Amino acid sequence: MVYNPNKVIHPGYTVAKILSREGMTQKNLSERTGLTEKHLSQIINGEASITVETALLLENALGGTASFWINLEKKYQENKARVERISLIEKETDLVSGFPYSELAKRGYVEKTRDACKKVENLWKFFGVNSLCFVQNTEFIAYRMKSATKVKSEAIAAWLRCGEIESKKFDLPEYSESKLKESLPIIKRLSTLDSENFSEGITKALSDVGVGLVYVAHFHGTGVSGAVRWIGNNPIIQLSVLGAYSDIFWFNLYHELAHLILHSKKDKFIEFDNKELSVSQEKEIEADKFATDILIPERDYKKLLEGNVTRAVIMDFARNQQIHPSIVAGRLCHDKKIEWSVVSDLRPRLRIVR
Repeated sequence: MVYNPNKVIHPGYTVAKILSREGMTQKNLSERTGLTEKHLSQIINGEASITVETALLLENALGGTASFWINLEKKYQENKARVERISLIEKETDLVSGFPYSELAKRGYVEKTRDACKKVENLWKFFGVNSLCFVQNTEFIAYRMKSATKVKSEAIAAWLRCGEIESKKFDLPEYSESKLKESLPIIKRLSTLDSENFSEGITKALSDVGVGLVYVAHFHGTGVSGAVRWIGNNPIIQLSVLGAYSDIFWFNLYHELAHLILHSKKDKFIEFDNKELSVSQEKEIEADKFATDILIPERDYKKLLEGNVTRAVIMDFARNQQIHPSIVAGRLCHDKKIEWSVVSDLRPRLRIVR
C-alpha cells in the first residue's frame, strides 16, 4: 500500500522544536553552526532546505546524525511532491470520461476501479505520462485530421498505446526492406488458410524480416482500421480488424505494408474506415494502388474481366493466383463488376488468433 500524506512537515519544525526544548535561540544556533540567522530563520519557516552541508552542521550543534537530518529533508520533499500529485489527480478526474477506461480495464490494460482518482493514476501509468494533458503530445499528435471531423482523439491515443504495449512483446531482428519485399507473395498465399492458421503465419513471416504485427480491436467512436509507425528501430503494423471480412483484412494489411515500402521512415499513418479522414490523400492513393496490384496483378485482373465472371470463374481464378476467393470477390464488388450479395458467402468473417 502506498502512503499518501494529507499534510507535510518541514524539517525546520524539528529544528524549532529542539531549540525550544534546549532553551536555545536562533542566534545561539547561528554562533554554533556559522549559518546566518536569516538562513536559519528560512529553514525554520520552511523557506529553505536542509542540505548535506547543513545537516553536518546540525549534527554537532543539535544532535542526531547527519543522515537523520538528510532523511527528514528527503521525506519532506517526497511527501510534498505526493501532496501536489494528489492535488493534480483530483483536478484531472473530469478528464477520465473522455478515455475508454472500462474497455481498457476489460482488456487488462488498466485496473478495474470505481475510484475516479485511481482511474487517473492508472491512465497515467498506461500512457506513461504524469498528466492526462500530456497525452495529446504523444503519438496521436502525428495523426491530426483535417477539417472538423469528429473522432475521439482520446480513444485513438488509447488504441495506439495498446499497440505500442503489445509491440514490446516482440524480440525483432533488424528490419530488412529487401526481405520484406521477398516475403510479400509468400504472405499472400497464406490467405488460402483458415484464420486460425494464417494469423500465426503472417506474424512469423513479418517478424522474421523485422516487422511487428499487432492486433488491437478498435474502441467505440474511432472507426480506425490500421496504423503503421516506427517504434524504436522496427516498424510496427497495427490492425483493428474493423469490418473483419477476409478481403478487407488482406487489403488493409497490404496497404500498411505499402506505406513501409513506399514512404519515409519518418512518416506515420493511421487508417480509418472513413477514408476522408486520411492525412495524406496522395500517399493513401499510392498505398491503395500498391495493395491492389500486389494482391491481384493488373494484367491478370484485366484478363479476368474479358470473360463472363461467374462464381466458378472466381474460384478458378483465385486458385490460380493462390489467394483466397474473397480477395477476388471483394475486388470485383469494389469495382462494381458484380453485386456484393452475389458473392457474400465467399467473404467470410475472420476471427484473428494471436
